[in-house]
Amino acid sequence: MATRSNAVGKLIFIDLVGSVVWFPIWWYTKGLQKVVGSFVRAIQYRSQSYALRIWIKNFFVPMYGQYDWTGRLISVFMRMVVLIGRLIALAIEALIYAVGVAAWIVAPALFLIVGVLNLLHGAVG
Repeated sequence: MATRSNAVGKLIFIDLVGSVVWFPIWWYTKGLQKVVGSFVRAIQYRSQSYALRIWIKNFFVPMYGQYDWTGRLISVFMRMVVLIGRLIALAIEALIYAVGVAAWIVAPALFLIVGVLNLLHGAVG
């Protein structure tokens, strides 16, 4: 009977208390590493889906095979507009992902502060 209660006590202590103690360490090391890796992969994917390299590579190639000056000017102007739009979209997406990473970093501390304030408010008020 004593060994069974020891086993249960160890299980509760190691699993419950150990998980609570290990959580912030995991959150700011391996968890943050996974989130940042996901952020980098997402930006790389979006960059590839916008085909920025292809647009830059073909920047001065006339569209629709029109090699006269007006065709070249229109092609360069249109490609510049499209590239600027895609770069702005990529920058906005990168900013949104960066806000998500910042939220990942701030979330546990913020939840802890709000929880403590709620406990204090409940005890006082």
